[in-house]
Amino acid sequence: MKKFLGLALLFIASITLSGCYNTETTTFTLEDVQSQISSVYEELSPVTVAIVSYDTKAYDLSVGHGSGLIYDREDLEGSYRYYVITNYHVIEGQSYLRVLASKYYDAKVYALNEPEDLALLTFETTEDLQYFGTEQFDGEVFARPTIGSFVIAIGTPLDLDYFNTATLGVVGLTSNPKVIQHDASINPGNSGGPLFDLNGNLLGFNTWKRSTVVTPEGEISVEGIGFAISMLTAVPIVNKMRHEKEVVFEQPKLGVTVSNISDIIEKNYAGVRPEHIEESIKGVYVVSLTPLRPSEGLVFERDIITHVNDQPIESIDELRLLISEIEFGDKLNLTIRRYSLGVFSTIVVELTL
Repeated sequence: MKKFLGLALLFIASITLSGCYNTETTTFTLEDVQSQISSVYEELSPVTVAIVSYDTKAYDLSVGHGSGLIYDREDLEGSYRYYVITNYHVIEGQSYLRVLASKYYDAKVYALNEPEDLALLTFETTEDLQYFGTEQFDGEVFARPTIGSFVIAIGTPLDLDYFNTATLGVVGLTSNPKVIQHDASINPGNSGGPLFDLNGNLLGFNTWKRSTVVTPEGEISVEGIGFAISMLTAVPIVNKMRHEKEVVFEQPKLGVTVSNISDIIEKNYAGVRPEHIEESIKGVYVVSLTPLRPSEGLVFERDIITHVNDQPIESIDELRLLISEIEFGDKLNLTIRRYSLGVFSTIVVELTL
């Protein structure tokens, strides 16, 4: 048994890591591995952040979070604008976002690509924060891991008490160039967090894990099957998002979260009709807006949508039916009843989907 263990350790100690950014192959001993993990974490955890979403602009109740990487910075007059890469599904449908680094910063969605599950956020501050840099996004040469090479995932799984947790794993499969399969532990909250090799090269962004599989005997749990969006996919998309503010959705949507008027009165106002909702009004109540959707800047919270293309609506179901077959490029006219400064007005806005 001792002989077998010794051979196993010798094998581990001789694992070769290749595909590094400088394209050189590096061999690590077990002591090297431990030292490299600590070194990579110390260097790169300051540029790894949590992205927290909230229900309201008061930022008083968080409703979820993911992870991300501060990768670029732009100098402004007297301050800086930082750019954060994360997954699209981390920010999907969220109106209010904050980046958690050394403290919280209010953030905005800058660009996104829903099909490839990537998004770019920005936040501004006068503070001189660390950022990863764009070197590995500037060309076609970047780290490509081989099966068996070590990887480090940094992110915030489960809840914010686990901010910037590091986990170690190995690459399990690279046959699909768009993703990296690995067994570093990732859990809800790790989405959008970076995956590094032991040289500190960025390999990609963790996006999901396989947790179950259906067999003839039923559903069984799966361990150690996680996936990251590879740099082969991420580099051109991030560059387009950064430099062209590219926005790509899979299907058209208004970009509003709505509620039936009776439900909002009961839930938000304890059954007492507030002054900004008229007694006789019929329609759907706008709860929040989704960034970069066509309604942004035209429809606002607390608006009541009364008609779609002159067709009256009284419920969410009627709204869904009227927009169920919309396509990109279609135009919709929304009739809105809006309350502002004590005055009600009727407004018609045209959206191009």
